Amino acid sequence: MNTKKDYQLNYLSPEFYCEYTSSDYPEIENKENRPYMVVLIKIENNTFAVPFRTNVPHNNCYKFKKSTRPTNTVTGLDYTKAVIVNDSKYIGAAARINDKEYIELNANYPFIVKQFKKFVFDYIKFANGKTNYYSAKKFKYTTLKYFHEQLGISK
Repeated sequence: MNTKKDYQLNYLSPEFYCEYTSSDYPEIENKENRPYMVVLIKIENNTFAVPFRTNVPHNNCYKFKKSTRPTNTVTGLDYTKAVIVNDSKYIGAAARINDKEYIELNANYPFIVKQFKKFVFDYIKFANGKTNYYSAKKFKYTTLKYFHEQLGISK
């Protein structure tokens, strides 16, 4: 069995939250005294921080099937709340996740990356006006709208 992991689990740094304040960037997950754990995913020239969420009420995510976290909700990686952290000052301390989620993440990481890439490329099409009603609804609350420059979106 291959146990090599090719991703990082971190928190976002205090510098990230100083620059991306909740008043200016309301869709970015930011709760006082509760930092968000993220998995870092590199796509082309961008490093994305995809947050782990305790309650993911939609399907634009990877939902953990084997989590043992004490919650009655669906836990997962929320693609809609991903942010770009190309500057290393935005990447905080290393994080640890639930053991069952860690095993599941290891087993499904290539699938998660593929699924997340599709979400990002679909968003770029949407932002460039090549979309339909369903896509507009799908991206209504995404944080990617704050990173058009990094995504090469001219509008």
